[in-house]
Amino acid sequence: MNEEFNFEDAVKALMEGQKMNGKDGVLAPLVKQLVEAALEAEI
Repeated sequence: MNEEFNFEDAVKALMEGQKMNGKDGVLAPLVKQLVEAALEAEI
């Protein structure tokens, strides 16, 4: 698995005004990590 989601970095980015959702949103890496974990579990 690649880079893990860092909650502290996400909160900091939100405080700086970065969007929460969308392609470049704060939650995008978390969603990617969850999808990859689900796909690995299916294999």
